[in-house]
Amino acid sequence: MELSPILEAANRLVVVSPHFDDAVLSVGGLIAARAGRGQVVEVLTVFSAAGTAAEGGRRQKAFSDYASRVGEDDRALSVLGARPRRLGLFERLFRDPPPRGPLSLFRTSEDLARGAYAETVRRAIARLLDSGDTVVLAPLGIGNHVDHVIVAVGALWTVRDRADPGPGARILFYEDFNAMSEHNRRRHPVSRLRPFPYRSAPGWASPRTGVELEAMSLLARGPDATALAEVPVGRGSWSMSAFPVGSVEGLKLRAVGEYRTQTKALGGESGVREILRRAHAVRGGEPIWRFQPNATGTP
Repeated sequence: MELSPILEAANRLVVVSPHFDDAVLSVGGLIAARAGRGQVVEVLTVFSAAGTAAEGGRRQKAFSDYASRVGEDDRALSVLGARPRRLGLFERLFRDPPPRGPLSLFRTSEDLARGAYAETVRRAIARLLDSGDTVVLAPLGIGNHVDHVIVAVGALWTVRDRADPGPGARILFYEDFNAMSEHNRRRHPVSRLRPFPYRSAPGWASPRTGVELEAMSLLARGPDATALAEVPVGRGSWSMSAFPVGSVEGLKLRAVGEYRTQTKALGGESGVREILRRAHAVRGGEPIWRFQPNATGTP
């Protein structure tokens, strides 16, 4: 898949981010590169409504400080030259019933796609694609985080329903940060089409964060977004290209450093930086996927 013609044909790129940090962690290099070429780049954060965690633990209370998190996001996107947009839904951490510990955040269920949130995401992306000069970049939902899977389902519904030379060709997919675990990548039907050697897994660059990612990948359960959205997966229908980040890697890492709430939860900023550097090196950049239902051949 050649990314350049798709991106160059658009006047606007909208990256759909489940939470404040996800887009920058996953495709901050692409965001910086496109903004640097004068393209309008917006990051639409889906779960961006302030929640309360009076009864939660230390981490939950930290994540409920939305004044700080919005400020982190504004500064990070400013570094990259992108504009913030927010859909205003509540993330799973602050929805009822309260999650039973952090592991429940990574357990998807069959009824996930029947919820109102996935439909809200679908409608939002459909409206973006109604503008003929817009390309949308959405997550694949790798890692089974409930919120990520909801966003991926909404995006996949859109590409399934509009799989034509127009809007259907203008939605692409990125690999979530949980894809830093090669085990997670191989659990997802799309990313496992292009596996990397386990010995090259980015987590080796920061053992503490890497071990946490691998542990979470072993504990994640439930259907993936392609199954929930009923989108077929095959070597002829999905293709991948790595967007090189060499010239903008520094900008991406600076922007990631602004998300102190999240990098602290992931084991520290330095560890996250090292994992991302290794991922860029061994994977050739930031992996981007495209769904083409009538395509033939292999990715």
